Amino acid sequence: MEFKRRDFLKWSLTSAVFISAASQTQGRSRSEVNAKPPEYKLGPSIMQGATDATKTQFSIVYDANKALDIFVLDSTGKRYEPDEVRPIVFLDHPKQITKVFFSNLFTNENFTLNLAEAGGGALIDSRSFQTLDLSKTSLRFAICSCMDDSLHEPAIWQDVVKKAPDVIFFIGDSVYADKGATNEGANPAYLCKRFCETRTILEIYYSKKLIPVLATWDDHDFGLDDANCRNYHYVSESQKNFLQFFAQEESHCSLLQAGPGVSSVFRYGSQLFLLLDGRSFRVAKGSKERYAHWGQAQELWMLDLIAKNQGPSWFMTGSQIFPSFLWQESVSKDSPVQFAEVLNQLKNLTSKTIFVSGDVHYSEVTQIEPAILGYTTYELTSSAMHSWGTPGAPAIIPNKRRIMSTGQRNYILVDSTAKGTGCTMNMTCYGINGQTHFTRTLEV
Repeated sequence: MEFKRRDFLKWSLTSAVFISAASQTQGRSRSEVNAKPPEYKLGPSIMQGATDATKTQFSIVYDANKALDIFVLDSTGKRYEPDEVRPIVFLDHPKQITKVFFSNLFTNENFTLNLAEAGGGALIDSRSFQTLDLSKTSLRFAICSCMDDSLHEPAIWQDVVKKAPDVIFFIGDSVYADKGATNEGANPAYLCKRFCETRTILEIYYSKKLIPVLATWDDHDFGLDDANCRNYHYVSESQKNFLQFFAQEESHCSLLQAGPGVSSVFRYGSQLFLLLDGRSFRVAKGSKERYAHWGQAQELWMLDLIAKNQGPSWFMTGSQIFPSFLWQESVSKDSPVQFAEVLNQLKNLTSKTIFVSGDVHYSEVTQIEPAILGYTTYELTSSAMHSWGTPGAPAIIPNKRRIMSTGQRNYILVDSTAKGTGCTMNMTCYGINGQTHFTRTLEV
């Protein structure tokens, strides 16, 4: 999209008005963000990860010197022992990760995950959870991104849990790992430190009701703002760190398959959810290289999955995809050759594609005209759960395809039902205390 001179003037004048009032809005300055003291929680930080009808897995962050007895109980009191308990200990760090895997579970049951002191000691923590009911015709999922722990909003996470999604997708910046790091970004020890800090702050990890989380990353949880694989020196170490903290292994989820980098694909019925890695293979902005954004292996992998899919395909990645604004990252602007080639390939496939993105600290729905893929589709941008904002955004940012938007902190909840190769989705954007910013039923 061409950025015209009148658009620049509109942006400049409107920005001046909104910046003067920034301290009274959601868009606070970076100095204010960094000045807010963190509020660390006590006890285990627990995440339920990839789950199917009979199996699930958890990532637990807790004190490294505390041995735990971890087990599951069903509503009758029957006890389930884990298939595996895998501790991950860090050098010179007071926390450790414990990965725990369970099988032989069943649907429509309220299980409890229990953590007790080792050797028959006292109960430390107990959380409720369920497995996925694969007989349902629709999937309810929350789309969340941009979770600055220094601007943590417990109420928005409480609202997510209250809305009872089947799955939560973290699509980028779930940890601001580069906050306070050097100009070269977070090194491996600092990545671990920041991930542990975030895990002991965010409300979602202390919810008494657990919901499966599936994640990919963007620049901040990768380790360096606006990073690519050539200007950040810890790509493999960062991949290892990310996958250690999340719980998404194929062994305990028949619906999940790992891809290149930290990418993965989740299947629910005929719906395909691609969580793409937009950092491990990306090169410098504006590159005309053929595989400048997702790399060659990941492009071939994702296109093959979509080509074989008989239902709709959800294309989830950290950066926005279609918008092309002068000062803002997007696939269309920063990697134009791969963007164009991927669209050309998608246009020839039967499965209808819906796009999901984050990053920009405002949420919007953009309508993609039939000339692009041969049918009308949408890009849902969900950002930010809690992070600093751009005063006046999104109103000051030109996007001719935009049909709904908000600059307040938010997340998007979707109820999606496959209809042949497309889908119908009831989509609502919710704010901190559950207020509705926009809602619409869309069909692809």
